[in-house]
Amino acid sequence: MGSLRGYAPLLDYRYWLNLHPVPLGPSLVGGIFSFFAWFIVASVALWIAARTLKKKDPRLSNLLKRFAGPLLTAGLLGLLCLFCAFEQVPILNIRLWFLLTLVLFAWQTGRAVAFAVQEYPSLRREDAEKHRIEKYLPKKK
Repeated sequence: MGSLRGYAPLLDYRYWLNLHPVPLGPSLVGGIFSFFAWFIVASVALWIAARTLKKKDPRLSNLLKRFAGPLLTAGLLGLLCLFCAFEQVPILNIRLWFLLTLVLFAWQTGRAVAFAVQEYPSLRREDAEKHRIEKYLPKKK
């Protein structure tokens, strides 16, 4: 338990709602910046993958876009929160905005995972059945 002693302020509401928080140090700014920048990089990679798969597998393309959206949203909001915290903008520099950004990211990702687990397999089965039936139907010349 001695190693968790430094994280005690995170459990205090005054840390999250302080209107005049201590400015972020340079190493912390760099760490937070790289954390949220990787969200944007992963989002762009998923968008590119979705774009290349659009003709081949539109359902998978849609699924990748559903996962890219929360990454882009969290990345941009996180960098905006970091900018406001670094510049000490009143009200917008509250640490609570980082927490709300991560909660929003978790909620959006949970919705995408729920879609991937519940609806995506049935849509894939419907597409496979439709393709199997179209195989036997007459085609236009």
